[in-house]
Amino acid sequence: MTEKVKEFLEDWLKLPQWQQKWLRSKYQFLWWVQEYVYIENKDDLENPIIKLDPWPKQREVLMDFLNERLCIVLKARQLGLTWLALVYTVWRMIFFPGFTASGISKTEGEALELIRRMKVILQHLPDWMVMEWQGAKGDYGALKTGIVWAGTASKIEIRHPKTDDKGKTAGELISRFQGLTAAADAGRSFTDNLIILDEWAFQQWAEEIWTAGFPTVNRPTGGQVIGLSTNKRGSFFESLWQMARKGDVKMKCIFLGWDTDPRRTQEWYEETKAALPNSYMQEYPKTETEAMSAGELTAFPEFSYDIHVCQPFDIPLHWRRFRCNDNGYTDPFAWYWLAVSEDGQVFVYREYTRDYTDEKVHYTTQAEEVVKRSYYTVIEGNEVVKYPEKYDYTVLGHEAWAVDRRYESNKSLVDFYMLGGLSGFLRGVRDPVLRKAVMHEYLKPYPDPMRPGKLTAKLQIFSTCHKLIETIPMLVVDENDNEKVEDSRIDHWYEGLTNGLATYHAEKSNKRPEDESRIARDKRKKAEMLARSGQRWRYGRR
Repeated sequence: MTEKVKEFLEDWLKLPQWQQKWLRSKYQFLWWVQEYVYIENKDDLENPIIKLDPWPKQREVLMDFLNERLCIVLKARQLGLTWLALVYTVWRMIFFPGFTASGISKTEGEALELIRRMKVILQHLPDWMVMEWQGAKGDYGALKTGIVWAGTASKIEIRHPKTDDKGKTAGELISRFQGLTAAADAGRSFTDNLIILDEWAFQQWAEEIWTAGFPTVNRPTGGQVIGLSTNKRGSFFESLWQMARKGDVKMKCIFLGWDTDPRRTQEWYEETKAALPNSYMQEYPKTETEAMSAGELTAFPEFSYDIHVCQPFDIPLHWRRFRCNDNGYTDPFAWYWLAVSEDGQVFVYREYTRDYTDEKVHYTTQAEEVVKRSYYTVIEGNEVVKYPEKYDYTVLGHEAWAVDRRYESNKSLVDFYMLGGLSGFLRGVRDPVLRKAVMHEYLKPYPDPMRPGKLTAKLQIFSTCHKLIETIPMLVVDENDNEKVEDSRIDHWYEGLTNGLATYHAEKSNKRPEDESRIARDKRKKAEMLARSGQRWRYGRR
């Protein structure tokens, strides 16, 4: 034992016992948790408050909270992660004066619940460590530490007395925690040390909250984010998790499956699966893969890579071709090229898109790129020659025709696309029920006449259309209407395809006036007029 260690121990033993415990609590976080923290117990009404005895995986999570600046937690239901995040926050607020934090929840009631839980933790800490203001009666001298807390329905403050050189009280430092309801600008006006995002995947403004809140903690010397949630397919939380797993975002990924709770048995899990046949993998996943699976909620369960994805080939020149897109600038855009074979199969043979993390592309530039990519090649002599493809039409979403009258240009997206060299536009089918129905119809497998024993479908996708192939199995049904696909961050590629596919399907049933020649249209209108007036009409004479 060195002389410095001996001196430290001698000084330590001279301290009052409460002060020894105080210093140990400050520098040994897990010891403080196991020694002093109490939480609610919903499993036993006779013992509603119990001492927190973290499970092994919970202890690992607490240490991640302590050591990692950005944490994203993908979890099964009811594993106490919100309690752990609040326990960590209380420790920071007590032992680091001036520490500020915000908890953002989906609803106001859930935000207030965070405050209520934090009060439970504070109320059961020893009085020598921290005391409620009412109990202290404003007398700092009556407390060993002099630290008191006070709370409203939406905010908690922990007040630390400051002392001058003579040991007299000279003001105070305040640690603060507030509960906020999820909104697009939640957290924007605060400079916090910590932001807790509770059930992040289910917050309506998840991406906007991240954009607004992250800068408040994004300081070179500090700032922390803890994001907690079960998964929701197509959510910003899911996208951020996947980016973090790939290393595109520097966040600590923490996964906790249903068996994190050592009290849960296989028998319990089987009973849970039977009770929640459509959602058990999302609510109680065992693995990350299960957490990312749509399970029985998938919008297109018939989709199969083996059936619906084919290797690229040269599209015959006589096949009909058309293009379609889902408009986007800040959100991803998705352009697709489709061709129809003699047998009526629709081949998606080209994809031009961007993801959320890719550089934004202006609408005119998108159109120019679409024109550049719309060609086929032939070999003439010893040279490869490019020729422009011919299309029946290009299908755009209805919003492409919208004009914002606030601006002098009065231009729509269609105008920008035309400036980029595109033309021949049609409005896409808007009905989401029809879109999904058409998709089901074209995904329906049937025996492949060219490959005995194999299945094929009316929709075939070239393997080079990566984003579309990735997205289709991830889509889920709308929880309020199973005949619709749920609106989400990942529906742009589906919207782009079905803009064209549903329009083509409708075209086969209803011939549109714009496909008629002027003479044929005039004859049809005159015939309809005469039929209504009771006159017989034959082309060329009465």
